[in-house]
Amino acid sequence: MTPIRYNQGYAVVIARCIDILVAGVFWRDYGVTISSMTGLALRAPRPPLWAKLLGAFLNAIEKGHCELAIACDIERALQALEILGSPETAESRLLNLYGIKVTQNGVSR
Repeated sequence: MTPIRYNQGYAVVIARCIDILVAGVFWRDYGVTISSMTGLALRAPRPPLWAKLLGAFLNAIEKGHCELAIACDIERALQALEILGSPETAESRLLNLYGIKVTQNGVSR
């Protein structure tokens, strides 16, 4: 899988994490950016006023920003799934890297 188009340094990653945190506070969904939530709201037949205003601002900064943000959030989620792999793969990585074993009763060292 190719790298996400906006992985451009530590500052960008921190800014995205803050973006996701703020989005989580407002929408109670984690791992999704404000721009994506705005883009999803704009897809509604009658978008709310906040989405129209914020979407117009974001899309003025970058053409199609909200739709690109949705695509990037999907790509980031797919990369996380690739990293995590199947439950068995994730368990073997934990064991190999940190000596942590996953059992029915939780985790142990």
